[in-house]
Amino acid sequence: MFEERNLKIDLLALGLLALTVFLAAALLSYAPEDPPGRLVYPPPESVNNLCGHSGAIVSHVLLTAFGLGAYYVLGSMALLTAALLARHEITEPLVRLSGWLLSLAGFSALASMTVPELSPGPVIGAGGYLGAAGRGMLEMYFASVGAYILVISAACVGVFLATDYLLLRLAGWLFVIPLLGFGRQVVGVGRTAGQRARAARSAAVARCASEKDSGRGGDEDGPAINRFGRALPEKEDLADEVVLVEQAKEDAAGGGQGAEAAAGELASPLRIRKPRKSKREQLIEEIEAAAKADEAADYELPSIDLLLESEPFCFEDHEKEVRRQAKLLEKTFANFGFNVRVVEIQTGPVIAQFEVELEAGLRLSRITGLADDLAIALRVPSVRIVAPIPGKNTVGIEVPNSERQLVRIREVIEETAGKVQAMRIPIFLGKDVSGNPMVVDLSTLPHLLIAGRTGTGKSVCLNSIIVSILMSRRPDEVRMLLVDPKMVELSPYKKIPHLMHPVVTDMRKAEAILAWAVEKMEERYQLLARAGVRHLSVYNQLGEEELKDRIEPESDEEWAEIPRHMPYIVIVADEMADLMMTAAKEVEGHIIRLAQKSRAVGIHLVLATQKPTVDVITGLIKSNLPARIAFEVSSRIDSRVVLDEMGAEKLLGNGDMLFLRPGTSALIRGQGTYLSDDEIAKVIDAVATSEPQYVHELVQLKTDDGESGPKLSNRDELYEGAVDIVVREGRGSVSLLQRALGIGYGRAARLIDYMEEDGIVGPYNGSQAREILLSVEEWERISGKAPQSQPLPAAEPKTRRSTKIQLAPPARTSAAAQAEPRDGGPVPHDFEEIDDPADDMPAPWEGSRSRPPQTRARGADRKATNSSGDKGPYGDEDFDAEEDDAFEESEYGSQGIEDDDPWHVESA
Repeated sequence: MFEERNLKIDLLALGLLALTVFLAAALLSYAPEDPPGRLVYPPPESVNNLCGHSGAIVSHVLLTAFGLGAYYVLGSMALLTAALLARHEITEPLVRLSGWLLSLAGFSALASMTVPELSPGPVIGAGGYLGAAGRGMLEMYFASVGAYILVISAACVGVFLATDYLLLRLAGWLFVIPLLGFGRQVVGVGRTAGQRARAARSAAVARCASEKDSGRGGDEDGPAINRFGRALPEKEDLADEVVLVEQAKEDAAGGGQGAEAAAGELASPLRIRKPRKSKREQLIEEIEAAAKADEAADYELPSIDLLLESEPFCFEDHEKEVRRQAKLLEKTFANFGFNVRVVEIQTGPVIAQFEVELEAGLRLSRITGLADDLAIALRVPSVRIVAPIPGKNTVGIEVPNSERQLVRIREVIEETAGKVQAMRIPIFLGKDVSGNPMVVDLSTLPHLLIAGRTGTGKSVCLNSIIVSILMSRRPDEVRMLLVDPKMVELSPYKKIPHLMHPVVTDMRKAEAILAWAVEKMEERYQLLARAGVRHLSVYNQLGEEELKDRIEPESDEEWAEIPRHMPYIVIVADEMADLMMTAAKEVEGHIIRLAQKSRAVGIHLVLATQKPTVDVITGLIKSNLPARIAFEVSSRIDSRVVLDEMGAEKLLGNGDMLFLRPGTSALIRGQGTYLSDDEIAKVIDAVATSEPQYVHELVQLKTDDGESGPKLSNRDELYEGAVDIVVREGRGSVSLLQRALGIGYGRAARLIDYMEEDGIVGPYNGSQAREILLSVEEWERISGKAPQSQPLPAAEPKTRRSTKIQLAPPARTSAAAQAEPRDGGPVPHDFEEIDDPADDMPAPWEGSRSRPPQTRARGADRKATNSSGDKGPYGDEDFDAEEDDAFEESEYGSQGIEDDDPWHVESA
């Protein structure tokens, strides 16, 4: 039996065909003397029109009203009939009807202006009453030339709105003229209609055997099949019946899948969100950075036509197989003694999910243990059981399809065109088990961990993420940093303008870039704090005047360095294991800090690894990366490392994945999008219209050479000069360094942070300048900048150490010991003084850049003496003054050495 919808369309087309033939016969056989024309006298007794009195009346009315436009009505009806018979979907009927009426008025007026009279025809003129009225009004206000221009324009616009590129399509189907790709160049309404037409054609191809009898009826109903989120008719025979496919544009009717419906229909073309800026702000940005603004204005997003369309897929055989498997599932459960009924089937591109309803009293654990038995019964590689399905009282059994469908990224983009407008960084991942598109916003994740063994789709997923950004966001909106240890996976993207640094292949440089990202995060947080906002998106929406009022810069130079708009930064690392092998401790620390804090400032991580082990994905890293994608892994242990549960080891590979959203423990199974190398190359060539604008400080970033303790100059070439300025001025201020050194705000802020780490300046003190902890003399001693004509000032005076040997120690009490002079006092008569040759040795800090030891109130002389180079009896380099003070306060320090000790060595 025919489908009800198609039957109505076919009947309508046949009716229009009959009406068109009748109208053609009536117009072609029109005679002026036929009634009701009465153009001759006496009127003839018989009617000459081939269609009789009815044909004479219809032709007379049309020619009197429209003149030659009556033949335009005839042609329009013929085209409409051909379109319906060819199953061409007529979209937006109100727009089509309005355009047709406009074109009819234009052609009638044009006929009235160009053709003097119509014979045989109405006496009113060649354009009928409509053409005469339009001609008279236009010539009255616009004269003859203006009337011609308006009439021709109205006719052309009306034809375009009414037919779009329908005329070209019909001509191509009839082999009159080739399409020559004209349909792809139509914009506006035509682009929307074309995309819908492609979806309708895909649905038509899927109706491979729609003329077969569906044979609905019987007492027992089978489960409803939801293909791509759409409910299909129920069937009696699960093995032999054929299900007809719904139109691709229809929304889901049931099964709880309506929220993600509308696959195959694109409501509107892909629109790109652009930041709203005032004219004043745009003018200022053009003045300050003219080249950059010009590049941003000239940048065009790549066309979706660069991506390949999905191949047509016939679902008839697939649905037969799905229903056979549903019946086999029930039979297998019955063999184990379980009364289980399949109530609904969700079919996706790779996986079919059978929703089964358990009998009362059946424990869930008894079902989950049958995964391997079900796989054997269904003759598939693996079966995954979702128990229960989130939000339902059923259990899902995911079974691989016998024939897999390739998911193209173009298909996902077209189906989610309306959703990406509200996303900051949209990522097109693929389709889930129901065929619904999987699109996420990276800024809400806010970081993503991807794991899977070699050849399972991990690298293709990374390419999809990068291409998603290239297709939807400009370089001034999103910048990227790519880390590629393999040197071949991400190297094709070296020409894209979104890069902040060339593709990183040196892992030591990658660690330095992660450290830079941490510093950039702190710098952005300082800007957000000064602006009084909590998120980067709010900061970017502030106008220039409001931003200046909030930040309150100290000088014009500082204000010039403050960014008005900060782009999002996405860091993509292809192989995390190689990065961890280079500097595991430092890399882990950088990743953890970024994962914990960088969401609000627009810095996001995408980390991938083919070695999901605990030494690569540590507990701290995993706890701070809640969004994860797992492709097929080698063992259950690897699956638990990535997802905290098993299941990834049973995936099928080639893009089959499990996606864990942040804030939930429910796994979403899906098929990742596929991108060929040719598609990637086309997108890169489309966006690589200009040279990448690298960040200078990243390009000049130096890697750690492995030496112990970096020197001051290794951090920044201006660091020593900056310290000299801050110490001599007596205040630690970022604006001071900006004015003195002529550098930007970011670099000056990092120099101040370095000084805080070295103990030169104090911590951040709000709006006040930082406290200086180092005197000018100490800095000159450290840096070696003291004048040569003057002796270097010493932090403590040199003293000659005397070793006093007590030959006959008298009895002492604790009070007497405390009253005895320590340094500089008279030497008792029973001591003799012996010079120590170590006294003439210079202090170790003299002539070096290290800071001198700080003098303490207690035990300072003892520390100064022992730090002169002597070693203690156990080889210690020096004594700790605090430990010395603690010893003095103890009972041993206060009472002194026992009297029976004949030798007592004491240092002054």
